[in-house]
Amino acid sequence: MRHNRPRHRLSRPADQRNALLRALSTELIRHDEIFTSLARAKACAPHVEKLITLGKHGYLDNRKNLQEAAKKGDKQALQTLADSAHKIRQARASLYDKEVTFKLFNEVAKKYQERNGGYTRIIKAGYRRGDNCPMAILQLV
Repeated sequence: MRHNRPRHRLSRPADQRNALLRALSTELIRHDEIFTSLARAKACAPHVEKLITLGKHGYLDNRKNLQEAAKKGDKQALQTLADSAHKIRQARASLYDKEVTFKLFNEVAKKYQERNGGYTRIIKAGYRRGDNCPMAILQLV
C-alpha cells in the first residue's frame, strides 16, 4: 500500500528532485509558461501554487507608507513589514533568481490577489519524438 508516500519522485534522489522543482518553478514564474514532460509538470504545479500563495500573503501594495509609519514608531506597521520580509525570504529559499522572487511578489501576487487557488494550468502537448514521453505545457492562468 502507498500510505503516506510521496506522490512524485521523478526517479531522482531528494536533492536532485528539489533542485529540479526549484529550476522549473523559477522558469515558470519568469516566462509564465514552460514546456516539459507531463510528470514534471504535475510535480511542479503544486510547488508553484504554494509559492504564489506565499507571494499573495507577503504582497504589500502600500510598502512605502508602512515603512514611513514604522520609522515613526507604529508597531503594527513594523510587524506587517516583518511578516512580508519573512515571506520573501521563504520564497527566496525556493527560487534560484532574485529578480524572479521580486516578480513573484510584485506582479504575480498582484495579478492573483482576488483568485483563491488554481493558478496553474497543464495542457497535454503530445509525445516527445525520441522516447515517446508524454509532454505538457505548464502555464500560469
